[in-house]
Amino acid sequence: MLNARPAATRAPDNGTASPTANAALRVLVIDDEPDVAEILARVIRTCGDYEVDIRTGAFDIERELPGIAPDLIFLDLVIPDFDGFDVIPRIKGVTPDVPVVVISAYSTIENAVRAIKTGAFDFLPKPFDPDSVALIIAKTEQDLAFRARYVAVHDSHIGCIRGESTAMRDLREWILKIRSVSASVLIEGESGTGKELIARAIHAGRGPFVAINMASIPDELSDSELFGHRRGAFTGATQDRKGLFVEANGGTLFLDEVNTMSPLLQAKLLRVLQERRLRPVGSDQEIEVDFRVVSATNESLESLVAQGRFRRDLYHRLRVLSCTLPPLRERRDDIALLAEEFVHRYSRAHGKRARRLTPEALLYLKGLDWPGNVRELENLIEETVILCADATYEIDRAMFTERPGRTPSGERQDDPACSLAEAERRHIEQVMELAQGNKARAARILQIDYKTLLRKLAREETT
Repeated sequence: MLNARPAATRAPDNGTASPTANAALRVLVIDDEPDVAEILARVIRTCGDYEVDIRTGAFDIERELPGIAPDLIFLDLVIPDFDGFDVIPRIKGVTPDVPVVVISAYSTIENAVRAIKTGAFDFLPKPFDPDSVALIIAKTEQDLAFRARYVAVHDSHIGCIRGESTAMRDLREWILKIRSVSASVLIEGESGTGKELIARAIHAGRGPFVAINMASIPDELSDSELFGHRRGAFTGATQDRKGLFVEANGGTLFLDEVNTMSPLLQAKLLRVLQERRLRPVGSDQEIEVDFRVVSATNESLESLVAQGRFRRDLYHRLRVLSCTLPPLRERRDDIALLAEEFVHRYSRAHGKRARRLTPEALLYLKGLDWPGNVRELENLIEETVILCADATYEIDRAMFTERPGRTPSGERQDDPACSLAEAERRHIEQVMELAQGNKARAARILQIDYKTLLRKLAREETT
């Protein structure tokens, strides 16, 4: 975890990048002198928990840069066959939000001004000193942190991704980094974790967004559904149909449940992704298509490839960038925030007065495993709001546990064989966690005297 903001970790060997908790700032150094590049890399690492990639010559910026996914780039102004002034616009064309710091032994005012006008974030003359590098790193972090806060407030797509856990903050940061490039994205995660929500945040309203559940397309209808058809192409084709791939032209094609695709569908999709052309059924003309592909799966595609159930070539086409959404049970600190938001949302939607959950109700929800993830939590809250009395202001635990109908599938049973003292100890620990260590608040929730709570806590510490 870096000092100011979460970011993407080092890309795996296959060239992909994915967000994870405790991620480090990723810096790319481009310099034709290996010794100089290594010295700069060492200086950068002394400034904090940063990962540094080095390139000592020309490389394919358009193809390689999205896979590297840097947060900051140090670019030597003069490299053989690699003019820095020409390279800056190319970098900005691929990753427009990544700051570029130009480094050069030709530290004239004219070069510095020209670099800034071309799009550079700062100018670092050679030979450089550690204090200057540390200052630029600090300025970059401040700029990135400010931009992230601004976007989180003003970007409705990012704002829909709720949660203050490290994993969710990392995820929002990663989306901001990769949404401006056209590379394919693979989103992995259990059912109910919000994969389509993430896909829409990546898309950010740029052109059409076409979502296809690949499990719902039978092989025999796939050509017409995906490629479209011309009138008269077959019995019942009374008019032209665009097809879903053409509808997504200029925007994003979201392929949900790609793990369910048959071998035939996989082959057809691969061909379109390779050629970016298709032919509607009954037509003798091909159509060019241009869209970004965002795919989602609730199974590991890498495991399916190893089992021979998914094409390796298609897997690599779909997974240039990737992320894995954490299940709700791995970010329990977000449960209270999500539950309260759902209470407000569905109280307004169904004309109810309910506005909050009691501490006991929140504690109960935080203790569940939620195999259905956020979707299950949302459904439970909506059902509870609908069934509560119109005058109800607070939703308490009893409304989840002492009513007819469904209870959460992730409810865990306490060990009936444990002693009363053990059960009390576990309950006090849960309440202290809910109260965030505030003993006075915990005593109120437990409905016991403050001094009584202190005695019980002291007894636990001595056992």
